[in-house]
Amino acid sequence: MKILLQPNVSEATTSLQNLYNQAITEAVELFIVNAYLTGWQSKEQITNKCRELTFIVGTDFGLTRREACKKVLKWLPEEYKNDFLAADTFDGFHPKLVMWQDNNGQNKILLGSSNLTQAGFSTNHEVNALLTLSDDQYNEIKKWVYQIRLNCSPISEDWLKQYKEAKSPKHSNGRKKPVISFDLPSGYRINKAIEVRKEKYKTFTDKKDKFSGLIEKCASGTLTNPQFYEKMMELYSTFRLQGRGFEIKGKHGNWQDVCKSLLAIITSGSSSILELDNLVKKKIDHLAKTQNPNRGAWLSEMLCLYFPNQYPLLNKPVKVWLQVNKYRAPHKASEGAKYIDLALKLRQALRQNTKNNAKNLLELDHAIWQWYYDLKNKSETNTSR
Repeated sequence: MKILLQPNVSEATTSLQNLYNQAITEAVELFIVNAYLTGWQSKEQITNKCRELTFIVGTDFGLTRREACKKVLKWLPEEYKNDFLAADTFDGFHPKLVMWQDNNGQNKILLGSSNLTQAGFSTNHEVNALLTLSDDQYNEIKKWVYQIRLNCSPISEDWLKQYKEAKSPKHSNGRKKPVISFDLPSGYRINKAIEVRKEKYKTFTDKKDKFSGLIEKCASGTLTNPQFYEKMMELYSTFRLQGRGFEIKGKHGNWQDVCKSLLAIITSGSSSILELDNLVKKKIDHLAKTQNPNRGAWLSEMLCLYFPNQYPLLNKPVKVWLQVNKYRAPHKASEGAKYIDLALKLRQALRQNTKNNAKNLLELDHAIWQWYYDLKNKSETNTSR
């Protein structure tokens, strides 16, 4: 164990900033969780050996600062921009920790009193300790962080525009509204649309095993790309959730590669939603680099069908709904990070949902679809008058 005292009593003492830099450059898994953020000083970059990141800051009393958050967003690699989160739905968020696993499998944690502030790293009287953790201790804390993530909001430029910095503390009852609350569609037509989507999903579940068999055969090369496309479209047409679109470019795409990616996701057996999110993000970013045309609408529909509680569809209605709610993904995020950012927001919207009967993201998508087309028809009617 190493103890860090501030102000430094010895010139030989390792600084807190140096330990943060060490964590950033060593980590294959990195967790930064802090009560509030007013400054971000690191000049070190997360390396390509890092496979997992969580960065959570609190918003109690409005002490976290927008400019500091902007620095973190700029500092984060594009594939990790969705992993910068705000604990904005509950009060009493006071942890100060950095935990990481290095390339040799050693688990380390930096715990103490320092917030992410310039004074917390230099002039304040602070005590922090660097410890080595057993695998059980590391996994216990990791699970705790995962649980916190479930109630956090992604920080983006849109989130920062609506976040209110406060000069004086205001206590509450321990629960609070997130910085951005979603306006969900409601009404008879919305709930009717949800019932239609339920029927579509039932058709998919009846044919899921046969469809999964086609994906496995394509991934293994037993079916050629044209053979898979023909057989897939015949079955897919019976439970398809979205309109035509992907076929124009997707028909002659590399179906084997996208099926390999989808198969890896649906058979991963990931022990946590974050691990699965990271795998989904990685696979989408891979398909983006190879310019696979089926990484968008088709793949997202498959993810939504196989994981209706966790993954959304990519379509124009959802995009418009996010614009109306003024909550887009962080600038320059990778395609995979943007998709997981969307998943996090729609999961949050579902937790807040008291407006309609949607119970998962697959059903919520059709509620938003109905809202979009009602809005479009209303606009066209007004224009024609």
